[in-house]
Order: sequence, then structure tokens, then C-alpha cells
Amino acid sequence: MGTGGPDELAASLKVTSAAEVDQPASVDVYGAFLGTESDATELVDELVALARSDPIRASAEQMSFSQTRQFWAELGAREGGDGPGLQDPSAQQPYFVAKSEFFSRLLPPEASVALMENFLQGRVPGESRELDFMPWGGAYNRIRPDATAFVHRGELFQLKHSVVIDAGAATREHKAAHGWVARSWALVHPFASGRVFPNFADPELEDWGSAYYGPNYHRLVQVKARYDPANFFRFHQSLPVRGRRPSPTDR
Repeated sequence: MGTGGPDELAASLKVTSAAEVDQPASVDVYGAFLGTESDATELVDELVALARSDPIRASAEQMSFSQTRQFWAELGAREGGDGPGLQDPSAQQPYFVAKSEFFSRLLPPEASVALMENFLQGRVPGESRELDFMPWGGAYNRIRPDATAFVHRGELFQLKHSVVIDAGAATREHKAAHGWVARSWALVHPFASGRVFPNFADPELEDWGSAYYGPNYHRLVQVKARYDPANFFRFHQSLPVRGRRPSPTDR
């Protein structure tokens, strides 16, 4: 995926700061590779050489397709707490804030430096931050943008900025979390493509129709009108029904 790896590789690079401010930030690379163990090891060695830094630890495990999907699902679930099956259903869920955007080109060095400086500045106890870099390309980009509802077919990577704080945090801590995410996003926004992965919904987007769906938006509105004319499936950023006046219940 992307310009630096084969199609058989899926990966994610996460820069994380823990809620304990005395703990240093960490960089983790997760990947799934369809191939032999030796080929996977060779790719890891190439990454280490490019990073010019030996990893503190490394591990590899052979998994089935279903096990791999479960691994990625649990990895994503940990953003908001423990993985599936470890949460107390009666417990309050952590407060989660995120913004993301696609990039069709590499970040210039000065933008990367500013991003990391902001990441480390003003850390407060109880606030966990994360930058998640996800490569694109490969089979994603070999499909025409208008061939499916998913329009993001010419991107290089996407970057998600997120914060997790305790469910019982005070209002000022909520505002601080939103503030950091907004500042982090704004630092690299000038270099982004303006497109956003719909899976990472952003209620603060002004032109969300274009960001999520690009030129496919109007065709999707037509599909909505045909299959859901009563607007049964609705939420803050759901596709509108043409000719129907918005209702207070649409949110």
C-alpha cells in the first residue's frame, strides 16, 4: 500500500502519549502482510533501516483472515478503552475526540516538526493523545472514484488526530481535548486533500458532503431519495432527501 510498500501490506503508524504525563510518548507500527514470514521480516528490516532506530520490541504472529480482522478491531477499540470483551457494560465510556483528513502528498519536513512539537506540548494528566498515520494506495486507488460510493481513490495516506479522556472529566477538560485536536489538525490541513474517511465522522466539518463523498455526493442523494424517501435513516450528517423540508427529529 502507498508508494513505499507492496499491495500485500496493510499498516498503521501510531504516535501515542499516555494519560500519565511522566511516561514518554511512543511510536508503534502495526501491520498485516499476506505472504511468507521471511518476506514480512524483510519488510520490517527495511523499515528499521529507514527509521535509523532499532525498535524496543518486535513481534510477529501468523493469523487466519478472521483472526487478523479481530486483531484490527481490537486495536481500534482500544482508542476508547479496553478491547472487546474487556469492558464493563455498566461503566461509562471514555470521552473521545477525533478529526482526520486524507493527503495525496507527503508532509513537508517543517509541518512534521510542528505536528510533533504540538503533540508533546501542554500534556495534562488523564489525557491520552494519538496521531494515526494510515497508508493508502494499492488496490484502493486502482478503482475509479465514481465506480462506488467510496470516492477516496487517489490518496497517499490519511492522518487521524484523537484524544481520549475519562468519562467523568470536567467541562474544561472536554474543551481542552477539542482544542488540542483542532490545533493538531489545523497544522497540517493546508497540505491535505480536503477529503475525509466517512468512518471517522467529524461533526465540525462545514462542507461534510464534499469531504466525505466528493463528486459522488449528488448521485448518493438520488439513491437516498429512491430507497429512503421517508428519511428513516437520519442523523446529523445523513444524506438529505430532495424536496423534503428538514425536521427537528432529523438530528
